Amino acid sequence: MLAELTAVDLLGVLGSLIIAGAYLAVSRGWVSAERAAFHILNLTGAIFILISLYYRPNPGAILIEVLWSAIAIYSLLRIAFRW
Repeated sequence: MLAELTAVDLLGVLGSLIIAGAYLAVSRGWVSAERAAFHILNLTGAIFILISLYYRPNPGAILIEVLWSAIAIYSLLRIAFRW
């Protein structure tokens, strides 16, 4: 299985690790969910996964990553404009 992984697959794996790392950071108190860093990490991870899904589509996974991206973008705008 590992021998079949492409660079795009590895980008998706990296995206998953970034998102998981962001949640670990929040759960451990290293990063606040109210700070932009958390949402930037989530957005970055979701974008990496979406890039990998472009080459290996999965409708359910695409939907959740689009939703994660939208939530992260909304949260970053809320933080930037103090909504």
